[in-house]
Amino acid sequence: PYVSGGTITQGLVATGTATVSAEPEIVQVTFGVDLRGDDPAAVVNEAAQKINRAIAAARELGVAEKDIQTTGYSVWVETVYDPQTGQPTGRVVYHVSHFVMATLRDLSKTGNLLAAVIEAGANSIAGVNFTVENPDALVRQARQKALENARSQAEQTAQVLGISLGKPVLVSEGGWYPVAAVARVEGMGGGLEAPSISPGAFSVTVSVQVVYEIR
Repeated sequence: PYVSGGTITQGLVATGTATVSAEPEIVQVTFGVDLRGDDPAAVVNEAAQKINRAIAAARELGVAEKDIQTTGYSVWVETVYDPQTGQPTGRVVYHVSHFVMATLRDLSKTGNLLAAVIEAGANSIAGVNFTVENPDALVRQARQKALENARSQAEQTAQVLGISLGKPVLVSEGGWYPVAAVARVEGMGGGLEAPSISPGAFSVTVSVQVVYEIR
């Protein structure tokens, strides 16, 4: 049974799940600077210089200007406390962080990009995300397969129980979620040599629930 309009109606509930995969087409690298110092003007200027050099290095490797965007910028003040008394020492430390995301369309240059931005001044790589240009196309494929799986499940259940299926009277989708391509990284140890990165497949999974009338 299922609930329809506040009443319980007889029906057969079937669930379908499908995953569709594709080779990654782009890589999104989030990098930045995270600095601290006693002089606020000096640390802000240092952060600006380093992130600008890192962005310039990304541009030199073929990242278009439109494919570079700021993902986070913050300046905050840390009050330094005496570890023994727990009281403020009167000293403060200024923290500045500035992160950007660069979208690279030549995946073979991923390792070179990581090495280049670090060498240029970035001191943090916050993420390396392999994805596709149009994930909606994969979502549509996965949704269709999930609905087909639900129908197949319902038909099998109806056959076993000796009942006939009617039309679907309720369809709900649990949403879709991406399964990011897992990259295998080699290198980037103590030096700045470009690491070797082998991305896996990018996938999306869709789950649906369909209620069929029972005749």
